[in-house]
Amino acid sequence: MEEEKNAAAGAPVRASDGTAWPRPRKRSRDGDLVSHDDLISELPDDILGTIISLLPTKDGARTQAIARRWRPLWRSAPLNLDASYRLGFNEFKRFCVTSKILSDHHGPARRFYYPLVLLNDDKERRAEDAAQIRSWFDSRALDNLEELDISFLFSHRFGKRYQLPSSVLRWASTLVVARLRLCKLPKEIPPSLRFPLLKHLTLGDLPISEDVFHGLIAGCHVLESLYLEGIAYAGCFRISSPTLRSVGLCSRLSGKGELVIQDAPLLERLLLTCPGQGDETIEVIRAPKLEILGPLSPCIPQVKIGDLVFQSLTAARLTNTICTVKILALEFPVPDLAAVLYVLRCFPCLEKLYIILNKWMPKKYVQYDDPLHPRHNEPLVPAKCLETHLNKLVLKDYHCNEQAVNFVKFFLLNAKMLKEIKFGVNYEVNNKWVANQHRLLEVGTGGSQLEFVLATHFRGVRDHDLSITDPFTSYFSGEVDALSEEAHRCFVNGCLN
Repeated sequence: MEEEKNAAAGAPVRASDGTAWPRPRKRSRDGDLVSHDDLISELPDDILGTIISLLPTKDGARTQAIARRWRPLWRSAPLNLDASYRLGFNEFKRFCVTSKILSDHHGPARRFYYPLVLLNDDKERRAEDAAQIRSWFDSRALDNLEELDISFLFSHRFGKRYQLPSSVLRWASTLVVARLRLCKLPKEIPPSLRFPLLKHLTLGDLPISEDVFHGLIAGCHVLESLYLEGIAYAGCFRISSPTLRSVGLCSRLSGKGELVIQDAPLLERLLLTCPGQGDETIEVIRAPKLEILGPLSPCIPQVKIGDLVFQSLTAARLTNTICTVKILALEFPVPDLAAVLYVLRCFPCLEKLYIILNKWMPKKYVQYDDPLHPRHNEPLVPAKCLETHLNKLVLKDYHCNEQAVNFVKFFLLNAKMLKEIKFGVNYEVNNKWVANQHRLLEVGTGGSQLEFVLATHFRGVRDHDLSITDPFTSYFSGEVDALSEEAHRCFVNGCLN
C-alpha cells in the first residue's frame, strides 16, 4: 500500500531490497510509448506543426519517424522549404527532392528558398527543367506563399536568363518577402497589380524597365526595405514611399542610370554596397530621418543628399551639412586622413564612423596624396563631430603601416568623445602583436578602448534585417550573406564550371 502511494506521488518505487524499480512508461493518445521526459509529444498538433515549420527542411521531414502521431504532422505543418545545399550538394538530387516535397506536402507554405537554380545546358533537358520549375509555382503546396527567395545560375551557352512564369503573380496578395535574382520578371505585369503585404523586396541582376519598376513600387503599400543589386538600366528610377525605411543599392550597373529617392519620410538607412561599377548617380531629395549612410566612395560619380552634393566624394560646398546621419561608412584605398576629414565636416552629429580600406580600388582615387592637389597644403581642420559626438571608430582591413598608425593617432588625439576603436584585420593576431599596436599608437591604460578582430572577406550587409541597429556590424560578425555562402559552396563543388 505504501509503495502505491509513493508511486502516485511521483516517488520512485523500490523493491524490498531497496533498489528502485523503473517507473511505468505511459502511452500517448495514439498508443505509442512515451518517455516521462518527452513533454513535447504532449503538445497540441498546431503547436507541434509550428515547431516543425521552424526546423530545416530535412530535419522537419525526419520528424515523421519519431512516432505514429508525428507522421501526418509534417505534411500538414506550414511548409518552410529550404532547398539550399543543406538539402544536398548534388544539384540533380536537390532539384528532384524539391519536386518530391512539393508533390507530397499538403501546404500551406510560408517560405520557398532555392538559391542558384542550375538549368541544364542541353536544350531538351533545359526545357524539361523549365517545365518542372513552372510546376513548382503552380503547386498547391505553395498556395498563400509568404516568402519567396529564388535565384538562378546564368547560362553562358544560352546567353539569357530564366523568365519567371506568370503564375508567380498569384502570390501578390500574400507575399511578405520577395527576393528575385538572376532571372527575368514575367512578360506582362498588370499596372494595377498590388502587393498589400510585401515588406521586403530584393531585385538582383535582372532587367527591368522604368515603367515596371515604378508600378511595382507604387503597388507596395507597406514596403519597408528595398534592395537593388546589379540592376541593368539606363534611365531614371524614382522612389516615393511613405513606409520605406531602408534602401540598398549594389551598383554593378550597366550604362548611365540615376536613382532618385524623391520622398521617403521614414527612410533611416541608405546602403551602397559594391559602389562605383557604373556611371550612375544617386540623389536623395527628401529623407528627413536618414541616420545610416554608406559606404560612400570616390568611385561613385555623384551623390546628392538634399543640398549637399558629392562629386567622387568631394563635397561641392562645405556650408551644407546633414545633421541626421549618426552612422557613416567611407571606403578608400588607403587611410587618407585629409579626405576623411573633408567629408566629416558635412556630418556634424556623427556618432560612429566606419573606414573600409579597399586595396583593390584604383589608385587614381587617392586624390589627397597628390602634391599638386589644391587641398594638399590645407591644414587638417577637425570636423565638428570630433568635438561633441563621435564615440566609435571602426577600420576594416587594417594594416600596420605608418600611414594607418598616424591616421588612428589623429583620432585618438582629437576626437574628444571617442570611447572605442575597432580594428578589422585579415589575419590572426596574438598578445604580442596587440601589445606592439598599443605601443605604436601610444595608448596607455586609460583613454579609448582598442579591439582587434578578424574581419570577414564578404562585404555584403544584411539587406532586410531592420532589427539590426547597425547593419555594418556584419563586416566583423563572421557571418556571410546567404547568397554569397551558397555561391562559394557552388564554386567549391564545381557547379560553376
